[in-house]
Amino acid sequence: MPDSGGKGRRRRTSPDAAGVAGSTEAVARLELELRAARRTIEVLIARSERRAVVPTQAELFEVAARLEQQIEERTRELADKRAELEAVTANLDHDMVQRARALAESEAQLLRKNAELERQGQLKAEFISIVAHELRTPLVSIVGYLDLLVEGRFGELAEPMERPVASLRRNAHRLKRLVDEMLDFSRLEAGRVRLVRVPVALGEVAGDAVTELSPLAEAKRQTIVPTIAAIAPVSGDVDKIHQVVVNLLSNAIRYTPEGGEIRILVDDAPAETYAGDWARLRVRDNGIGIPAAHRHRIFEPFTDVKPAKHHTSSGPDSAGLGLFIARGLVELHGGLITVESEEDRFTEFTVLLPRSA
Repeated sequence: MPDSGGKGRRRRTSPDAAGVAGSTEAVARLELELRAARRTIEVLIARSERRAVVPTQAELFEVAARLEQQIEERTRELADKRAELEAVTANLDHDMVQRARALAESEAQLLRKNAELERQGQLKAEFISIVAHELRTPLVSIVGYLDLLVEGRFGELAEPMERPVASLRRNAHRLKRLVDEMLDFSRLEAGRVRLVRVPVALGEVAGDAVTELSPLAEAKRQTIVPTIAAIAPVSGDVDKIHQVVVNLLSNAIRYTPEGGEIRILVDDAPAETYAGDWARLRVRDNGIGIPAAHRHRIFEPFTDVKPAKHHTSSGPDSAGLGLFIARGLVELHGGLITVESEEDRFTEFTVLLPRSA
């Protein structure tokens, strides 16, 4: 009895292929019958010779007539089957030509669409690069002057002005972060990112990122728990690795609810699990998690798998490029980044960085 996997099912063939096979078999069968008829005549002649019995003329005519009739019938059937075979073969050849032509047209259309998509992608990357460069120049000036105002370099601010100016400063920094992300994206897409490799203490970089982003976590009453082991340095670009850690930590803060916990861990990757000499960084949160159907998309640019309700003004904003940039920078170092998650329970990103370049 066939099982559920389909074992034992009859193989389906097209009507044309079945017709060709049937006609070919009929032709072969008729040819065998003709050869058998001829052998029958030869056997009769040989038998009569061995017995030294000469058949009468009437008997010979009767046998010859009967055999001739059978041969004529089989010859007509053979001609009919050959004609049928030729017709089926011609139809099959015509069908194959039509299908080949349709396949060639589809392939040409697909190539045109791929070329257009590639052109659109290049235009998009170029547009983002131009816009980001044009925005960054005035933003640097705006952010700089707002920092000076808040720090009192132009004199003490009047009390009614402190809160509006602080809000302006905070949002200007947020806008600058988004513009910087778009610039990093355009550089990665164009292959213009270069690494300045030095020995990097991964634990120190992680600690600096925790210090930098602690105010954002505290604003949501979140707790960041660092667990830093003493490990040998890795070969890498300290600024780029710092950016990877900041992006992963910002992502955790963004999607972890108020009062949640974020853990950042640095240690040596266990040799029994990871072949080679790797340093390991993990960022784990107890936030909303990532649906299984969306996990393959999270490292794509301009992708946000969460609905708008998870976007808040208190958390770090993103253009959907943070994880894309993190993956690009990790891979430039010859490393690997993976994610594990369970909805409404946790998300954990793991980064492996090689000791040597």
